[in-house]
Amino acid sequence: TTKVHETTIKVRFNELDSYGHVNHSNYLHYFEEARISAISQRGKSIDQLLNEGFLLVVAQIETRFLSPAYLSDSLLIKSGITQTRRASAQWFQKITKDNTVIAIQNTRVGCTTTQGKPCKFPDELRQAIGELLVTEGSTD
Repeated sequence: TTKVHETTIKVRFNELDSYGHVNHSNYLHYFEEARISAISQRGKSIDQLLNEGFLLVVAQIETRFLSPAYLSDSLLIKSGITQTRRASAQWFQKITKDNTVIAIQNTRVGCTTTQGKPCKFPDELRQAIGELLVTEGSTD
């Protein structure tokens, strides 16, 4: 079954900027943690891929910041894949706080060998990615 993956993160003090809200760079970490969790939960951890000679690399990121997050906020990250190709996948993710969307990200992630050569996704990873397919822009 196809399902949107959900990850919950609690904002920590070291993630805040001098204005008291989450520094924009930390959202990249939140989204990445959610992508790794989504793949791992479907049976393919990042360290397994590395041991098998594969890397997942970010090729493109587009992030929209809509509202700030603060210390101790509980953030829900919903993740899905809107498009797959032979050696890349397009992720759509959103972070919500109290049912309000506070950030949206589109990320193209590619597959390479450990030497950096683009390659097709291994079969088990392709299957895991297939379980995360969603309609463009939909992570509900």
